[in-house]
Amino acid sequence: MKIFRSLRILSCFLCLMCSAPLFMYAQTGIIVKGRVTDNTGEGLPNVSIRISGGKTGTTSGNDGTYQLSVPVGVTLVFSYTGYLPQEKKITTGDPVDIQLQLDVQALNQIVVVGYGTQQKRNVTASIATVKGDVIAKQPVAGVEQALQGQVAGVQITSPSGQPGSGINVQIRGSSAISSGNTPLYVIDGVPVTPSYDGIGSGEQKFNPLNTINPGDIESIDVLKDGAAAAIYGVRASNGVVVITTKRGKGKGQLSFSTYYGTQSLRKKIPLLNGTQWADMYNDALVNAGLPAVINPADIKYDTDWQDEIFRTAPMQNYQLSFSGATEKTRYYLSASYFDQEGIVLNSGIKRYQFKVNLDQTINDKIRVGTNLNFSRSDDNRSVQSGSALANGGVLGGALSQIPLVPVKTPDGKYGTNPYLYSDNPVGNLLEVHNRANIYQFIGNVYGEWDIVPKLTFRTSLALDFKTQLSRNFTTLQYSATQNNAVRGSAGMFNLVNPIELWENTLTYRPLDNGEHRLTLLGGYSAQHFTATNQYNSSSGFVSNDITNFTAGSVFGVPTSAESEWGLISYFVRGIYSYKNRYLLQASMRADGSSVFSQNNRFGYFPAVSLGWIVSDEPFFGGGKTVPYLKIRASGGTNGNQQVGTYARFTLFTPGSTGTVLTQIGNDKLEWEATTQYNAGFDIGFLDNRISLVFDAYNKRTTNLLQLVPLPVSVGISTAPQNVGTVENKGIELGINSTNIEKKDFSWTTNINLSINRNKVTDLGKVLDEKGVLVDRVVISGNNIIQKGQPLGAFYGYKVQGIFQNAAAITAAPKQDNAKPGDIQFVNINGDNVINDQDRAIIGDPNPRLIGALTNTFGYKGLELSFFFQGSFGNDIYNANREFTEGMKSAINATTNTLHRWKKEGDQTDVPRAVIGDPNNNTRASDRFIEKGTYVRLKNLTLAYNLPANVIEKLHIGGARFYITGQNLLTFTNYSGWDPEVSYTNGAIGFGVDYFVYPQARTFLFGLNVKL
Repeated sequence: MKIFRSLRILSCFLCLMCSAPLFMYAQTGIIVKGRVTDNTGEGLPNVSIRISGGKTGTTSGNDGTYQLSVPVGVTLVFSYTGYLPQEKKITTGDPVDIQLQLDVQALNQIVVVGYGTQQKRNVTASIATVKGDVIAKQPVAGVEQALQGQVAGVQITSPSGQPGSGINVQIRGSSAISSGNTPLYVIDGVPVTPSYDGIGSGEQKFNPLNTINPGDIESIDVLKDGAAAAIYGVRASNGVVVITTKRGKGKGQLSFSTYYGTQSLRKKIPLLNGTQWADMYNDALVNAGLPAVINPADIKYDTDWQDEIFRTAPMQNYQLSFSGATEKTRYYLSASYFDQEGIVLNSGIKRYQFKVNLDQTINDKIRVGTNLNFSRSDDNRSVQSGSALANGGVLGGALSQIPLVPVKTPDGKYGTNPYLYSDNPVGNLLEVHNRANIYQFIGNVYGEWDIVPKLTFRTSLALDFKTQLSRNFTTLQYSATQNNAVRGSAGMFNLVNPIELWENTLTYRPLDNGEHRLTLLGGYSAQHFTATNQYNSSSGFVSNDITNFTAGSVFGVPTSAESEWGLISYFVRGIYSYKNRYLLQASMRADGSSVFSQNNRFGYFPAVSLGWIVSDEPFFGGGKTVPYLKIRASGGTNGNQQVGTYARFTLFTPGSTGTVLTQIGNDKLEWEATTQYNAGFDIGFLDNRISLVFDAYNKRTTNLLQLVPLPVSVGISTAPQNVGTVENKGIELGINSTNIEKKDFSWTTNINLSINRNKVTDLGKVLDEKGVLVDRVVISGNNIIQKGQPLGAFYGYKVQGIFQNAAAITAAPKQDNAKPGDIQFVNINGDNVINDQDRAIIGDPNPRLIGALTNTFGYKGLELSFFFQGSFGNDIYNANREFTEGMKSAINATTNTLHRWKKEGDQTDVPRAVIGDPNNNTRASDRFIEKGTYVRLKNLTLAYNLPANVIEKLHIGGARFYITGQNLLTFTNYSGWDPEVSYTNGAIGFGVDYFVYPQARTFLFGLNVKL
């Protein structure tokens, strides 16, 4: 009903828009003439001359002259690429001549850095900025999606398309093995992390970005290199993302924005129908020496399980904000409601967000303010995926459950597989209820005091507070046939996680004249973290009417845990420029963490960066062809402390059989350190209509925090140690181009490209079976971490072909249980026997190139933009196929199995079907490695901005209507649901597709109005 009410309101508003011209009245206008010149007096052609707040206007001629009819009292805005805009209020018909000043690389643009801001011109480190107006044009659910494809060197993947799930963000490649690769986020000066460490399971993960509505963002600054991020020290080894929200300016303005749309599955995975599956299963039985059991004539059902679990789902968002400023007060308030149902049944999220920014000038020396972000999320987590259930979760069940099983039988019960115990996917969805209510608050209050001229003290108290209450209930009708004990069971999980922060800084500006400019910063920070959780469960429910765990008859053992750590920090920074062209910045941060022992508690993170604005030199002479050139170089060290809170301690756990040793401590643990060197340049061409940013970097991470295996005699499998080194090298290129800028038509292009090469250069030494010291190798499932190889490389067997007959098997290296139609694997070590020693590197999940292209066209009030994003050269391990192309049990399979080997001479790469798979054809091999390269039309938007004369008659500040399509086209050879996939963000599992909730194709209609 809310949707229909919203649509009725929108319809009334549209009628008002359309009827407004009928009520227009004539205004007295005047003819304004004049000439627009540059600072040399030369006329500027094609200068945009517009009425402020509108789109109507004109452009200057070849000699800079213009003529325009306007109402008396309006303000004209003169803008031209590469020059600072000017405004002029028109009160008479006198000539208005304007001289525009050169704006070299947007000299007035402000970039947010750690604990302050800088003019973009003077930035010496590698920092990329995404402005709020760019974000506002992408109606997305979260901040990470708004960032995708906007910044060179930032790779964003979706481990799940489930509403409310987190997004993987990597800046300049992976560096960590066990300690995480997530960047630090700083929201309005408050540093936060996506999840806390230490206690419990995956339930205890938060995404702090959920407190921010993308519509509230003023800018996102990505601190990519070591020098830019070093001011944040121990938490900055994976880069820093600084998010600045909007603040009030100008007269009070009320803004409303909304969008509504639908989502659907982009593609289905082709599976066998009932008849095809029966033929395949009979074939597998016969090949195993068993009789066929299915008569095709007896088939009653042919269920398409993908059609049963996927749906077309609505998505809507509403935001209302009020902002403005007076002489001493700036204010910004907003509230929003976001509702997204998932494309899988019984999934979705509702989110309520509130935002308050307030700045108050007390007098000419004291200022105070606050930044508050609050959200409540009602998260439906009922979709179990991956390894959550025996058959790969709900999504695995949709691919593997056989089509001969009905959703429900005539007696109303969920259908079951008569040949194999496996779950009914629809039953798993509808009879499992898992809801989480998550409250997140991120905010601070601050005060600033100008002690004396040039010396400012700032203090800030911040709180990052998270709490979660999760309830789950599995009904008595739950379809799992493998575990009847879970029917009629419930659980309740509660978590409270406050993080307090107190920061103090002194900023001193001893020099600020025509030649020398120096700014010094010193600061102290103290952060305290606590987390408490508890879990209660029960079973033995007699009905589904009461779902609280207290209604059960058999209670599980309650569990609880607590965790606490503290961090104190000292930091200094100096920024110096000479003649505004020779630039220097240096910083040092010391962090002390309770996670480490007294002897290793403090880590020290220095950085320095240099810049030279060559174009300001008298000898340069670039003129309008190359008006701007800056060369940069930097080096800095950052840290990582993401290790278990009590990893340095030896821990014991009490149990029913006594106290048990559960962890071997390591009092010598220390910081994981990343040292990065960066060199680059910024250059502008053709009056800065084309700007280019280039960076090259070398990023080296040492003292990796890892869980290293211990001898079996110890009784504990692993212990944390500092072992290993990882290196990332790469180049980045960003291009912004104003291709056309005329009176009624404009065209701009943005391109960014990134190349990163990741390699493990050291992983420590271990003793082999002969007592010889060798390089350590980490093998986990289908991944390997090995010296000389990229992190997370895929590891398995190589396929040589299909055995056609017994003679071929006899002539090949020994392969136990092989029969004609089985896969022949490559004998890597040459010992004439196929075994574990024949595994090798079979793929690399790290892309060779990532990039994005955005084109925006404007014609009068119309605007068309399309955004392509892509990844090139990476591999995906399709674990879905390993599961659904095994042909070894009574589960469904992809249509690729129609090409399976059946008789000698069949030319195919798909082995025979056989129950039990005696040759282990489904072992991890390059059979399941696929190219992950893709290019995706990520966003296509057509918008219309109401013209200025209509806006003026309606007495509003502006109105924009738009239609957006997301994930409309995907060009890829990957056979899975989605090539933009990664099961985890860690070094193990990155690039693996294991029944991941796919991303949706979305169509949206939206409206933005300023009143």
